[in-house]
Amino acid sequence: MGKQLLYMHPIIEDTLKNFFNEKDFKDFAVNYFNFSFNKNELKSSEISEKLKDQIDYEITDGSVIRTQIDLLITYAEKKLSPEKLIELIIFLGQFAITSGENQAGIDIHEKLVNIAENTPEMTHIKANAYLAIGEIYSRQAQWEHSLNYLAKADEIFKKHDDLKGNIHCENLLGTIQGDKGSLDKAKEHFENALNSVQNLDDKNLTGKIEINLGIICTMQADYDEALSYLKRALLNFEKIRDLKRISEIRQNLGMVYTKKKNYSSAVSEFDLCLDAAMRANYLQSIGIAYLSKAYIYTQQNDYPLADAFADKAMEVSYKINDKLTIAEVYKIKGILKRNTNEYNTAENYLLTSFRLNKDLGNKLNLAETSVELGRLYTQTNDTERSKQYFSEALNYFKKINAKEDIAVIELLIKE
Repeated sequence: MGKQLLYMHPIIEDTLKNFFNEKDFKDFAVNYFNFSFNKNELKSSEISEKLKDQIDYEITDGSVIRTQIDLLITYAEKKLSPEKLIELIIFLGQFAITSGENQAGIDIHEKLVNIAENTPEMTHIKANAYLAIGEIYSRQAQWEHSLNYLAKADEIFKKHDDLKGNIHCENLLGTIQGDKGSLDKAKEHFENALNSVQNLDDKNLTGKIEINLGIICTMQADYDEALSYLKRALLNFEKIRDLKRISEIRQNLGMVYTKKKNYSSAVSEFDLCLDAAMRANYLQSIGIAYLSKAYIYTQQNDYPLADAFADKAMEVSYKINDKLTIAEVYKIKGILKRNTNEYNTAENYLLTSFRLNKDLGNKLNLAETSVELGRLYTQTNDTERSKQYFSEALNYFKKINAKEDIAVIELLIKE
């Protein structure tokens, strides 16, 4: 009987290629977890239909990558110098974040903090590890943990006059405020970061901030400004072929077109997003693109397809513990069930989305879910609750001066 075939995660394969020669690569692959190089046997049958290919995308079991990371670090400790070992751990940590292996990412960066703890010349490594952990927690909507690590990083960056580090912190603060629905505060952080980055020649960091400003402008219905920021960032990241950032930008361009109800352009952007994200194994972007496509298919009354993409979005979101997207999937499922007159199920989904967004403190998503609950109760002739949820949403949209949303809700209340 031949050797058992095991899947080698792209994180591990890329790390081995970057830090080891071919002999060491094969040594680790064969002797550490019995990997066979007959890759053709690992592939599923070719699927020509784009949609089926997207829906059939497989999410790796977290235990597989955790085991492989643990074994690889053990192997590296034997083979590499201390300096090279640190480089490898940093490399692994960034790949873990990209692939949505959040707990692995936290563990790896905490290992870096411990290594750097009593070594003054490694202070910048410790600060960047704190920043990375803060970013992971922000993606999971664990705001207090995120802000705690962010403050530790910012303090070190300021102490060492590290402007780039401080800008990264400012940018992440903006992301947190945006995710909580405090759009004016978010925009202020991003604009401060963009002003500061003018003193540096760093197109990558500038592009990250421009993406975030594009997102905020989309939320505030300033679509021309949003497109300007996003397309400028896209040019920079396409030059350096950064698939992760390209996928984020394509996703956000799709959101602009979705808001403008230009669904064909939106779907094209989401498909480009998925193509880049799948090649980069970037689960965060994959999950949001699935969710975005599910929403469009609900608007086009293609409910089976909407349901399939919503289920994939939920699968990815639970895998990476993306609580904001989980709450949004419940909202989409609620819209879907409401549109197919399954009112009890729709109510359960929408109330779950409402509860999760309330727990997470996401005011924008809470308001958007309130609108959908208002629509549901209008359809079920529950006038009192319909007005209650419409009023809650209206109060928030008036606070952020979202004129389009205000006009929509006021029209719904009159109906």
